[in-house]
Amino acid sequence: MIPSPTKSKKRSPHGKKTLCIIGGKWRSLKLYAPPTQAKTPTTRPSKAILKESCFNTLAYEVCDSYFIEGFAGSGSMGIEALSRGAQGAIFCEQDPKALEVLRNNLELIKIPIVSTYPALSPSAKYPSSKSQHIYAHIIKGDSFLTLPPLLATFAHSSILYLDPPFFIRENYANIYEKCASLIAQIHNPAIKILIVEHSSLYTFGEQIGDFILTKSRRFGKSTLTYFTQGA
Repeated sequence: MIPSPTKSKKRSPHGKKTLCIIGGKWRSLKLYAPPTQAKTPTTRPSKAILKESCFNTLAYEVCDSYFIEGFAGSGSMGIEALSRGAQGAIFCEQDPKALEVLRNNLELIKIPIVSTYPALSPSAKYPSSKSQHIYAHIIKGDSFLTLPPLLATFAHSSILYLDPPFFIRENYANIYEKCASLIAQIHNPAIKILIVEHSSLYTFGEQIGDFILTKSRRFGKSTLTYFTQGA
C-alpha cells in the first residue's frame, strides 16, 4: 500500500505568534512578531519582564491616556497599553514589514485604524476623551521626522514610549543623542510621561529640556529610563 503524501503545514504569511499580551482585557492573546533579517534586524520585541515592569510602574496612568509608540515594530507596547485601558494609541514605524505585522496585530484585537498618515497634520481631529471606543493611528516614516509636529500639538494626555534600534548597530551610533534632541523639542504639557527603552551601555542625563529623569531600571542588555515633565 502506497502511503499518502504528507501534507505540509502552511506558515502564516504574517510569521509566528511569539509575543504575548500580559495584562488587561486581551491578556494571554498572542501577537505576531516582525520578521528579522539574520544579520541586521531592524526591530526587536520588548522582553516580557521589561514590558511587565513598565506597565506595573505606569499603573493607572495608562487609563484614559493616549500611548504614543515611536519605533513601534509590531506595536506590542501600544497594544499592551490598549489592553490595559488606554484611550487610544499612535504607532510610528517606517519598516514596511513591521508595518504589515502591526496592522495584522491590530486586526487580532479588532481595533479600528482610524487613519494612516505619512505625517499627522496639526489640525487632525482625534476622538474625544469621553468616547466609548478606542482607536489606533499609524504614522508611516522616520520617527525623528514624524513625531515632532505631532508632539508639538497633540492635546490628549499622553505617554510617549521610544524604543530606537540599539546604538551598537551599524549606522545608529548617535541614535540616543537624536532621541535626546527629540525630547528637548517637546514643550507640550499633554505629554505627561516619557519612557526610553535603550541599551544598558548608555546613560541619559538627569534632565532633558522640560523632562526630569525620575527612574531607571535595568533588564540585562536593556534599560527603561523614565522622564516626567517638571518632576
